[in-house]
Amino acid sequence: MDALPVEKRQELHDARQQRPWQYLTSLGVLFGLVFTAGGLVYTAKTWETGQETLRTTQQQQITDRYTKAVEQIGSDKSVEVRIGGLYALERIAKDSPSDAETIRHVIVAFILERDRPATSKGDDRWKPEADVGTALRVLGTFPRISVTEIPPLIAAHFEFADWQYVYLTGADLSGANLNGADLAVANLNGANLFGADLTVADLSGADLSGADLRYAYLNYADLNDALLNGANLTNAKLGSADLRGADLRGADLRGAKLDGSDSVADLRGADLRNVRGMTPEEIRKVAKIDKTTKF
Repeated sequence: MDALPVEKRQELHDARQQRPWQYLTSLGVLFGLVFTAGGLVYTAKTWETGQETLRTTQQQQITDRYTKAVEQIGSDKSVEVRIGGLYALERIAKDSPSDAETIRHVIVAFILERDRPATSKGDDRWKPEADVGTALRVLGTFPRISVTEIPPLIAAHFEFADWQYVYLTGADLSGANLNGADLAVANLNGANLFGADLTVADLSGADLSGADLRYAYLNYADLNDALLNGANLTNAKLGSADLRGADLRGADLRGAKLDGSDSVADLRGADLRNVRGMTPEEIRKVAKIDKTTKF
């Protein structure tokens, strides 16, 4: 030790003097880490408890909103209040997807309660109140059900309804009875009309772009100047339908029945494979086609 230079001996002496403080510092850091970890655990538990409280509060708010909205669509309320209740249910379904299916059934029940029994008088038109149209529009915002399932409005009666200019874009009217209904210039863009009965219906000038009309009954329907571009009409029945000026560009008409139709329509890009009632030659004589039309 004595052989060491003075500088080295001083360094060793200083190191011995600092060692206890280093231990204390290390212990302080360790205790600080333990304290911080404990604080983080406490914070995490507090956050989890807060989130659970928030979820419970939100669910209670949704329940209260749902109860109030259902009360608003009661038959004793004015049509304006019922419409407000329907839009409130739409908003709740978006805020709480887990409740969307229940709300959809409530709205379907609302519509079915207000449908009208069939009548044999073709000139006996009736006009559903605005709340029914609103209910159909709200249904159109819900995810589509599979076409293999029972359509929700299969028993609905809207025959001879006066719905001129009605806005029903995306509405779910699958299987509905719209026999003889007046839907002239109606907006049915993207509507689900799978299997619907539109026999003798007036759809002149209506927008049915992208609509699902598979297996629909359109016999004797007036589709003069209707927009049906991109519509799905596979296996639809269009016997004696008026298609003059109808826009069927890109429409799917595979297996559709066209016998007796006034097919002066725009069929460019349409799929006409397996069409019944008219031969490709007969169609070519009366319709607009191009090289993309499929026969």
